[in-house]
Amino acid sequence: GVKALPEWLKVMCATPIWAVTAAVQYGVVFGLYDDVQGVMEHQKSASEIDSVSYQSLAKIAWSLSLTVQILLCQCGLGGFINSLLSWSGWQILSRLTYSVFLLHLGLITVLLGQMRHPIFLNPDFEFSVLYLGILAISYLSAAVLYLTVEQPVANIEGLTYRKIDKLITVLSLTDN
Repeated sequence: GVKALPEWLKVMCATPIWAVTAAVQYGVVFGLYDDVQGVMEHQKSASEIDSVSYQSLAKIAWSLSLTVQILLCQCGLGGFINSLLSWSGWQILSRLTYSVFLLHLGLITVLLGQMRHPIFLNPDFEFSVLYLGILAISYLSAAVLYLTVEQPVANIEGLTYRKIDKLITVLSLTDN
């Protein structure tokens, strides 16, 4: 397999693949930049061919490039990207992600309902502070939810399953 290859050969094979997948992802993210700028400046509208081809190919290109990157990491060719993605700090955030998903819309509704002036989605300081505030409150609320509900329920569930396993073991021994 890949692990038997010399290190220099791994790097020589993986580097161009990483470069191509990164270029594809860059193209997906910034592919319509010129068209969007033209629309915003009211100079021209986006061409139909560009829009149709981008919309039909962007998701496929992104998913295929991401799949190749995941496979490279799985084969040990991820380099520092694999180290970054394998960082143990992500486990903490992953436990909170679903709770953040459940809580954030209600928090946004409450926070925006409390505002006394309209918010404008311009790239300025006010929107950045609002975003970071909602993000922080969402993760703090998710941490409280995790510690007060999810973890205790998981502990009780683990105890229940262990008792059931012991009961099954005892019953199977008495049947013989």
